[in-house]
Amino acid sequence: MFPPAAWGYRYAAETCAAALDWFVDALPGEPLALRTHSATDRAMRPVAKLGFEEVERIEGYGTEQWFGGSNSGAS
Repeated sequence: MFPPAAWGYRYAAETCAAALDWFVDALPGEPLALRTHSATDRAMRPVAKLGFEEVERIEGYGTEQWFGGSNSGAS
């Protein structure tokens, strides 16, 4: 989680990309799942760039949550 003051600086995208790179090396071929708050299209851009596709939207923590998946080889 990043506080609002850190939004817009690509910290989330860079952090997630590094974590996904590690995961792909550690467990090649394993599927990946991602769950995130889906408040804005801007917030969802990094998710799409990382190769995740929507599976469903669910209610959680008092707000809409986005759940998606990716094949680790596609990231």
